Amino acid sequence: MKSSLKILLILSIFLSLNWVSSADNAEASSLFPDVNYFQDEIYYLKDQGIINGYKDGKFGPNDPIKRLQAIQMILKELGVDTSNAPNPGFKDVHPGSYGYKEIAKAAELGIISGKPDGNFDPNGILTRGQMAVILVNAYDLKGTSSHKFKDVKESDGKYPFVQTLVSHSIAGGYPDNTYRPNLTMNRGQFAAFLARYLNDDLKTNNKNDLKDLPFNSIVNNDQSVVLIELYDENDELISQGSGFIVSNQLIATNFHVISGGVTAFAITNDGDVIELDGVVEYDEYYDIALLKPTEKIGYPALPLQSFNNVKKGEKVVAFGSPYGMINTITEGIVSSKETFEDETGSVKAIQTSAKITYGSSGGPLLNMKGQVIGINSFGIEEINFAIATDYISEILSPYKNIKFDSIPTDSFSSMPFIDYVEPITEEEPVNDDEPIMIEEPIIEEEPNDSNVTLPSPSTNSLLGSKQTISNLFIDVVHDDDLPIIYGIDVYGDLISYNYETKAKQSLSFDLPAESIDYENGKLFITLLKGNHSSFWYDPFQEGAIAIVDATTFSTMNIFDIQLDPYDIVADNNYFYVSSGSGQWTFIKSFDINSGTEISSQSIRQASNIFLHPSKNRIYAVDTDSSPRDMEVFSIQDGIISPGVGSPYHGDYDLEPFMAFSPDGKYIFNTEGTIFLSSKLIATDMNYMTDLNTEFYDIAFNNELTKYYISIDKYIYEYDYATFAPLKSYTLTGEGYFLFNHKGNLVVVGEETSPTTGIVNSFVLKSVME
Repeated sequence: MKSSLKILLILSIFLSLNWVSSADNAEASSLFPDVNYFQDEIYYLKDQGIINGYKDGKFGPNDPIKRLQAIQMILKELGVDTSNAPNPGFKDVHPGSYGYKEIAKAAELGIISGKPDGNFDPNGILTRGQMAVILVNAYDLKGTSSHKFKDVKESDGKYPFVQTLVSHSIAGGYPDNTYRPNLTMNRGQFAAFLARYLNDDLKTNNKNDLKDLPFNSIVNNDQSVVLIELYDENDELISQGSGFIVSNQLIATNFHVISGGVTAFAITNDGDVIELDGVVEYDEYYDIALLKPTEKIGYPALPLQSFNNVKKGEKVVAFGSPYGMINTITEGIVSSKETFEDETGSVKAIQTSAKITYGSSGGPLLNMKGQVIGINSFGIEEINFAIATDYISEILSPYKNIKFDSIPTDSFSSMPFIDYVEPITEEEPVNDDEPIMIEEPIIEEEPNDSNVTLPSPSTNSLLGSKQTISNLFIDVVHDDDLPIIYGIDVYGDLISYNYETKAKQSLSFDLPAESIDYENGKLFITLLKGNHSSFWYDPFQEGAIAIVDATTFSTMNIFDIQLDPYDIVADNNYFYVSSGSGQWTFIKSFDINSGTEISSQSIRQASNIFLHPSKNRIYAVDTDSSPRDMEVFSIQDGIISPGVGSPYHGDYDLEPFMAFSPDGKYIFNTEGTIFLSSKLIATDMNYMTDLNTEFYDIAFNNELTKYYISIDKYIYEYDYATFAPLKSYTLTGEGYFLFNHKGNLVVVGEETSPTTGIVNSFVLKSVME
């Protein structure tokens, strides 16, 4: 797994590059006899061929490093071709002079810039502040630190660069809480800066003797945690989890998060979307995977702590994206350390009281030193488990110190498929004094493919009175008593149109309207305060609902709500709204009179919702997933019960729209599939039959002997008892909405004028047979 969480270790006594411990004063190496501190960093760069000593065999760690020397070493490490760079125009650096190519290339890449007088000063010294700017620019580093130095103010141009280096545990301060940005940097310090960036093992944030960090420093690590989304070959979202940045800018996550897809993306805390190149390593048994992004994300890697050093009772923080709420945190403790064994092997896991739920899989569990001690994997009620990071360390080890671009990957489509099922919570204990209700098993029959075929389209027009209006609608409802339709037009306004008197009214709101419902003489309209977005998460969402008196066509109330409203239904006392943003988000209920939020349940973003004729349950169909699913929520006095999913998953194609038969027995999905609608969970949403055709909308006659569906420019009449088609009629345009108003079939659609080519809406009223 890979870690994407940024570590903000800023305990200056540990991070200071100038601090010398007794260990640093150990006997000097025969390689560089004058190196008494930063030995590991200097020897690492020497082994990598990035630095060399002087001819006398010494390194000169206290010698000031020159601006040109720093550029040469960085470009050498990057493996950059320095030929053919444009002339940067520095007064003191000319083509053919020593170091010209490196300076020109560094200027082209944006790593360095000249001085205000137009010179570059290649032999000039570098300060600690200038080095911060060069390293951040050279390696495109990102990140901020919660630590503030008293001598680096936010108004200082070097402030963000210093903060970024500190967040990566590359540089630190002095015991007096200063960074000393104007202090000359020597060769030893530069070696430490560069080596710590290149080798995470040289950083100080993976030690065992660190002190606990302030809580805000732990929370700030969310910048290194990513949301992972997995898509199928149709670019439909099929899985979602979390991940975190580890060494060499790789990402660790659970294997089940990326199993079964074709493409995947990592989404950072600031909304950047980075495509993932593929899988570097994985282990199905331990449920871990190491992923490589197509480009370095740039945020700090999180250090990994061994299972042996985890202590029962220590405080921990879990990071994840439950239900798509990116980088949510929960606090807890290490409740226990467990080793699960089976015939295959054993798995070390950490039990924690920090909540782990759907979408948190693959996120890091951090101790208060900012170290990852486990990868969040699953939760059962209040018991939550994280897999030990030892397994990540093992598969990560071969890739820590090789060039990022050289790391090979396998495609997501080549991964073994895991049909991952969330753990089922145990039922409440049965009261022995109460009678036990045993449900008879439902024997599920094989899908009964329908032999229904459409009759040949008729040339007979649907007879009736037709009116044309200029407004084009995105949603339409019909008045219960009057020959009036109400619609949201393409401009976000509410339109009322009486198709008998031709009277039309318009009502505008300060916010654009999108969806509408009619109930008991009232209109319920969603008003948008932002664009629907997968990255507009629930804590920050906002919107409004307008309630309009249909009789007077005047606004009764406008309620602000903490939700991005997508679809709406209402009964006599409450209205129910689904969210259009936040991925895994909420459906909420509100009091009609006060606008007070009553209840909420989890739902997929941008789900269409439909109130059953009984008004005791709401059905929902998602719009952004593949395969598309539906679910049902029971409601009572405004309280929404948790959703119950369809018994199928991808067995039948679904469109995001449905309608109920007036008797409430059937669900007609506009894909043409018909399901049972039952208050019995065992039979609810069970497959009934298929019309073998998609349609726009459906209406039923008063006697419930026939129903009508619209398909393109046709109306088809069906027998309700047998679902057999009877007749067909032609329209002058496409009929998008159908209603039964007092025994009349009312068609609302769009048609193109044959003379002007302008598209208008039409309302056609025809008598139902």
